[in-house]
Amino acid sequence: MENLQLSYPGYYAIGIVVVAILFALGLYARDRRIKENIKWLPYLLGMLRFLAVLGILFLLLTPLFKRFVSEKQKPVIVVLQDQSASIQASTQASTLEAVESGLGNFTSTISEDFEIVDIPFGENFGLTPNDTIDGQSTNMSKVLEYVSETFEDQNLGAIVLASDGIYNEGKNPLYANMQLSVPLYTIPLGDTTIRTDILIKNVLHNRIVYLNDKFLIETDIQAYNSKGARNSVTLYKYLGDKQTKVETQSFTIDSDNYFKSFKFELPATTVGNVKYRVSVAKLNNEITTTNNSRNIYVEVLDARQKILLLANATHPDIKAYKKIIKSNKNYELDIVMAEEAPASITEYDLVILHNLPSGQHKINGVLDQIKKSRKPVLFVAGGDSDLAQFASHQDVIAVKGASGSMNDVTAIKQSDFDLFTLEESMASELNAYVPLKVPFGEYAATATAKVLLKQRIGNVETNYPLLAYSDIKNHKQAVLSGEGIWKWQLYEYQEFESFKNTTPLLQKTIQYLSQKKDKRQFRAYVSKNVFKENESVSFDAQLYNENYEPINVPDAQLIIKNAQGETFDYQYTKSNNAYYIDAGRFAEGNYTFNATTNYNGKDLSATGKFSVRSLKKETYDLTAKHSLLNDLAKQYGGRMIYPNDLASLTQEIRNNDSIKPIIHQKAETTPVLDLWWLLPVLLVLLIVEWFIRRYFGNY
Repeated sequence: MENLQLSYPGYYAIGIVVVAILFALGLYARDRRIKENIKWLPYLLGMLRFLAVLGILFLLLTPLFKRFVSEKQKPVIVVLQDQSASIQASTQASTLEAVESGLGNFTSTISEDFEIVDIPFGENFGLTPNDTIDGQSTNMSKVLEYVSETFEDQNLGAIVLASDGIYNEGKNPLYANMQLSVPLYTIPLGDTTIRTDILIKNVLHNRIVYLNDKFLIETDIQAYNSKGARNSVTLYKYLGDKQTKVETQSFTIDSDNYFKSFKFELPATTVGNVKYRVSVAKLNNEITTTNNSRNIYVEVLDARQKILLLANATHPDIKAYKKIIKSNKNYELDIVMAEEAPASITEYDLVILHNLPSGQHKINGVLDQIKKSRKPVLFVAGGDSDLAQFASHQDVIAVKGASGSMNDVTAIKQSDFDLFTLEESMASELNAYVPLKVPFGEYAATATAKVLLKQRIGNVETNYPLLAYSDIKNHKQAVLSGEGIWKWQLYEYQEFESFKNTTPLLQKTIQYLSQKKDKRQFRAYVSKNVFKENESVSFDAQLYNENYEPINVPDAQLIIKNAQGETFDYQYTKSNNAYYIDAGRFAEGNYTFNATTNYNGKDLSATGKFSVRSLKKETYDLTAKHSLLNDLAKQYGGRMIYPNDLASLTQEIRNNDSIKPIIHQKAETTPVLDLWWLLPVLLVLLIVEWFIRRYFGNY
């Protein structure tokens, strides 16, 4: 009864016993006809009826039967097999066959008592037999960390690692993030013989640089068994199919295990994904030359923005603005006086108007161009500003009641401003700044304006905007209704020895104003700019209707072109109001793409570019690192087992007392109603009772 549980309180069981007894007594206690035949017969029939009724009522209490089940969990042996290209290149075929045969025998011998998990790996690893393992690089730490994490809560018994010890992705496996308390056995493959070879060990460089900036390419050169040889490392630049030598550095190999780093400093003069090659000359009797060069790609961006500062006259503010703007290398500034205002402002990304328009210089031509082209503009009002004209040419601040006089105004930072962020300390620090000079008048922000700074005149805080921004009809504008920023800079340098507030304030203002919105109806993108040879290149595109809602009704096409002019045509797949293509893998080189579609009779297109870099890491160094495998095995309590001794691995694991099965005992509850034989038993009781009563002729 210990294993029996009821879904109701225990006194219900007493109740059903009483009910069953009363039911049996009610039928047979006073039945004289049965007693007249055989005295013991009423007792038998009453017992049968009691048991039948008790059984039926008992089932109504939904009893559960609990039992304990023991399960045996076999120890898990994880076998990691390196399938990188260096294994095939440097390991004899007979050795590979011996290892494959030995591991096969090992698996078949112990599979009855152990669970075997095979995981082949290269750069990635496979978990099913159908997984394709890319062998162009080796990331040993990645697969070891996966095993540590995945089998942490299982009965992991041991890890067997068959590899040459060469890794060229990820971290050193000796320092991998593993919490292993099981032995690790290593099987060394490959060739440890050091042969004559020189190779590009590594190349370090910025992935992205800006036009006209200087950047470094640093390369590590490794040479074996070539002491005394003269050599040189050369950097080449490629534009299309044209190769240009950038620089050559000569050196003498002064040891049989030579290593040295070389640096090349060069300017970024070409926009786009620029290909460079680092190459060393061939040595006599060199084992391979495939590792004598390496290609890299540097994306050069032209992020410069051209700014026009048009001033009514010379003013100390102009030098302050110049200093702040030129502190960002991506800004190019032209300072022009109003009398020499340019006929066209098309080349500029942003215009700053200082004390303009003024009574002396109306600059109607510039203002008309700003309005027509929706050129981003920053108005700075001052004592020379014509406030009536100033108010009519911008949609940020309205001004009334100008009298020609000036107010001394300090700034109050608004906490609800959300166009960009500034230091929280700025709000309290601005209170102590030297006041700006603001033309007298009543100021009010327009409905579309976002106010960053308000005016405090004397000790009176007003709602007059001092610095505000607006973006109406895709025309970004800002207004600073006061002059004297140069005084703020003097105060800051005196107090903080830096321009801690004025510089970020103006730079973020310029960044906000000059940031362009993408209003194209059709846009196409590649998932990233530089791919490896073993990566699939994917593209997506979006099409928008006149309300800029995403649609994908018309078909869209993609043409990819390589540097040799070959083209590859694709049709986009439609998905979730967008377009998508997985174009597969491409050979090394620079590529351009052009996506096209036709919507409402209008041809739309979008272009872009990407690069594919060579992946030859497995050929850079073919010297097996058996010492690493030995250290790894010792670190985790195992040992290194050579291929000709693989038979000992089975006994090694069987004799390890820590690699044992685990017995788990768990409780299982089964509804008694699920026991198939209960219903027949109850039926038999009722049938026997009925048969006896019929037999003795009472019914």
